[in-house]
Amino acid sequence: MKKRVIQIAIIFLVAIFLASALIPFVLGSEKTLVVLSGSMTPVMLPGDIIVVKSVTPDGLMAGDIIAFQDPGGKDTFVTHRIIGIEEGEERIFRTKGDANEEEDIFKVPASEVVGKLVFVIPFAGYLPETSKNKIFFFFTVIIPATVIVLDEIKTIIRYSNPISARKAENKKEKISRRISFTIRGKRLATVVLVSGFIFTGTILSNLGENGPAVLQKENTVESSYFLPSVCVLLPEDSKNRFAIEPWYAVIPPYSEILVNAPENMRVKISSAPYILPVFWVISLAEINPYLPVVAEIVFYTSIFTLSIFPLWYRKIELGRKVKRGRFNRLFFLWKRKLNLV
Repeated sequence: MKKRVIQIAIIFLVAIFLASALIPFVLGSEKTLVVLSGSMTPVMLPGDIIVVKSVTPDGLMAGDIIAFQDPGGKDTFVTHRIIGIEEGEERIFRTKGDANEEEDIFKVPASEVVGKLVFVIPFAGYLPETSKNKIFFFFTVIIPATVIVLDEIKTIIRYSNPISARKAENKKEKISRRISFTIRGKRLATVVLVSGFIFTGTILSNLGENGPAVLQKENTVESSYFLPSVCVLLPEDSKNRFAIEPWYAVIPPYSEILVNAPENMRVKISSAPYILPVFWVISLAEINPYLPVVAEIVFYTSIFTLSIFPLWYRKIELGRKVKRGRFNRLFFLWKRKLNLV
C-alpha cells in the first residue's frame, strides 16, 4: 500500500511538471527558436534552442535578452540584450549582441518584441538539421518504425486467435507476478557519495573567487586551473551592470582577463567551471553566487548515477529466488546429515 502511494505521488508530480512545461507552449505564451548566429556568444551558441516567453514591455529592463522581429527580414527574429530604454508613448529598446563591438544600428519598438529569453537548450537545434540526412533518417526513423510496425502486426495476429490470446495473457500475467524491481539502497547511496565526492573535488579544485567583493578601476580575474571558468560580476544595483566591462566572461585555462569598473563598486562574484551553459550559470548566479557550483555538482552526480543504474536498480524473478532458496535448504540438510555443520 505504501509503495502504491509513493508511485501515485511520483506520477502526480511528473504530471504537474509536464503540464507546467507544455501548457505555455500550447497556449502560445512561449515559443522555441534556433540560434543561427554567434552574436550572443557565449550566452547562447549557434545550434542552441532557446525558449522565449511573452512578456509585457513594461516588465522589461536593461540586461534582459529579448527576441524581436528582424527589421531587415521577414519571418526571422533577432535575440539580443537590452542595453538601454527610451520612454515615450511606446517604449523603445536599444539592443546589442554580447559578442558584437557596437550596439545595433536600429532601435526596437515594444510592439516588435516577441518575448524574453528564459531558457537555453544546448545544441538541440542541430537535431532538425541532422534529421534531414538520409542515412541518419534511415537508422533513427525508418528502422525503428519498421520494427514497431512488425511487432504490432505480430501482436494482432496472435490476438486474432482467442486461444492464442488467452495463452498470451496468462503468460504475461504469470511473468508480471514473478518479476519485480528493487532499488539497492546501499549501492545507490555508495554511487551517489563516491561520484558526488569525485565531482565535488574536481569542481572545487577549479573554483575561482566567489562572494562579495569591492572592485577598483582595473581588476584582474584569473583562471589558474585546467578547466575554463565562467565568471559573473553582479553589482548590488542591476542598473549598473553595464558599468562593468565585461560583467561576465568565459576565461580559458591558465589565463586572466582585465575588468574595468567604477572605483569601489560593490559586487557579488560568482565563478564556476565552464561545464554548464553560460546562460544557466548567469541565471543561477543572479539568485545566489554559490548556486552555479552546487548545481554543477548535483547535475553531474545525477547524470553519472543514472548512467550506471544497472548497478543499483535490479530486476528480481521471484520464481528463481524461490528455487534458489529451496536448493539452499536442501544443501544445508545434506551437509547436516554428513556432519559437516
